[in-house]
Amino acid sequence: MKIKKQSIGFQFILWTLLVCIAPFVAGGLYIEKVITKQVHENFEYYTYEVLNKIHNKINDGAIKPAYEAISLLAMDDRTYEVSFIVGDRIIENSDMITPSMHHFFVNYGSIFLHMMGVAIGTEQGGYFEYPSFFSEPGYDPRERVWYQEAINHKGVAYLTDPYFMQTTGELVISVARAVERDNKVVGVVVAGWCVEELEKEIEEFKIGSNGYVILLSQNNKIIVCPKHSEWLMKTPQEIDISALMDLTDDGKIHHVTIDGKKQLASVNRSPISGWKAIAIIDESELEEKVSRIMTPIFITCIVMLVLILGSIFWITKKYVIEPISELTEGVTALSNGDLEFRVPLGRKNEFGILAVAFNKMADKLKANFKKIQQQNEMILWNTIRQKEIEKQIARLDRLNIIGEMAAGIAHEVRNPMTTVRGFLQMLAKKEHDSPHASFYSIMIEELDRANGIITEFLSLAKNKAVNLEYANLNQIIEAIVPLIEADARISNKSIVLELSEIPELLIDEKEIRQVILNMVRNGLEAMNEKGEVRIKTYCEENVVVMAIADQGSGIKTEILENIGIPFQTTKESGTGLGLPVCYSIAARHNAKITVETGPKGTEFFIKFKIGQNNL
Repeated sequence: MKIKKQSIGFQFILWTLLVCIAPFVAGGLYIEKVITKQVHENFEYYTYEVLNKIHNKINDGAIKPAYEAISLLAMDDRTYEVSFIVGDRIIENSDMITPSMHHFFVNYGSIFLHMMGVAIGTEQGGYFEYPSFFSEPGYDPRERVWYQEAINHKGVAYLTDPYFMQTTGELVISVARAVERDNKVVGVVVAGWCVEELEKEIEEFKIGSNGYVILLSQNNKIIVCPKHSEWLMKTPQEIDISALMDLTDDGKIHHVTIDGKKQLASVNRSPISGWKAIAIIDESELEEKVSRIMTPIFITCIVMLVLILGSIFWITKKYVIEPISELTEGVTALSNGDLEFRVPLGRKNEFGILAVAFNKMADKLKANFKKIQQQNEMILWNTIRQKEIEKQIARLDRLNIIGEMAAGIAHEVRNPMTTVRGFLQMLAKKEHDSPHASFYSIMIEELDRANGIITEFLSLAKNKAVNLEYANLNQIIEAIVPLIEADARISNKSIVLELSEIPELLIDEKEIRQVILNMVRNGLEAMNEKGEVRIKTYCEENVVVMAIADQGSGIKTEILENIGIPFQTTKESGTGLGLPVCYSIAARHNAKITVETGPKGTEFFIKFKIGQNNL
């Protein structure tokens, strides 16, 4: 079964990233949440402090002094006297009052520096304003809100809503108090100051980089809004931000939408004035602040993560992945048949022990494989040798049978053939003029041919007598070269000799001549014109080799398998006894014939053992 390969390095990196990044992301989100919460809490604390400072500055710098100043003025006996002096008149200039009265108001005006002026309205409808000496035909202070609210809040100073002064058009705020004697109201004193002064003081307090403060009166009218002057004297409902009305004075941050943008708001209400100071800031500004804090933290964490992962990967690669890869490579090499591969040694850990064990295993496998290979080679060689022996035995048996048959019938056949041949020769001489004379010659030739075949049969006999004498193959070859060269020239072919120095052998010269002639003629017949037959002799270990090679087209496989068997031939006029005779002769000389064939030719090797009696 084929197993799909998955890199352990890739799996390690993947799982390490998952294991490290998941906590990193979770930790990053948690840190972001904590920092966001801390930033919001800091903003809550900061805005609470800023709004408190604004209230304190307004209260301490304006409202409280105004309350005190107007209360002192209302309870002063001289104010009571002035209200009777004013009566129902509208004081238009200083000539209409006494110098002492004028001086009295000048002193009070200097007590509260923020006041634009101080005025008194009487129950008779009179009105005196310092220092502007405001006058308007038909003006009745009793119809003014500040007058009416002061009467409704007798005994205490009352802070009015902002209003626009008719004389200057400025937005002002007033503190008014009723002037009483014996629980009888004789008039109302009032002091006012410009809202613009408050706005300047509030602008000194910064809420972030783009934040601002909205100041609402006790009746929820916008008194101060540095960013939107068009909102002045309007309520939040009138400008479609009614959410400001629902904000509680708890010091917490509230989410509101102003001008289509998400804003954060914090409210602080003054117990003295009843005014609400609302700090407004873009939500994105706090997000940017969180981002500025998170960025170096995030970069630091990323760098640390990269360093940690890099260190883990380097250590694991060096001490785990590389050893495993080496072992894997070794296993793969062994499975592919490379028994020479060895895993590098030198690691002083478990992988080093595995490497030593692996190399020992590879050595044993190599040794066992070599033994098996030698045994297989021996078995194969024995099998081939056995088949060859069986083949040779079968061939020799056939040759022997044929030889014995030939020896048994040769004498009985040759005697009648001799008699017939004699009579044919006699008839041929007597009737040499006969038209049938040529028939006698043909019959004699055929009888000679039959006699030759019988002679070849006799050569196949195993027990045929041989005349062994010491002779040199080279001399035998050189002796018959003229004969075989003559045969070669007739068919426009050639003979090439390559004779080396060889020892003499105990051989039958006539039979060896027959072997050479048979094989050379077979080679000549197998070639086209201009081919050459090469005869070589040389020594090889303990044998003398005679090699005869032609340049023909080779021997077919089916012929090669049965080579040496009688009557097997590819020639039209052949008997199929030439090579069987050669094999029989070789067997009688204790020699061995092998053959190599291919498209470029065939080469026969006759190998004679150098015996103890050979020179």
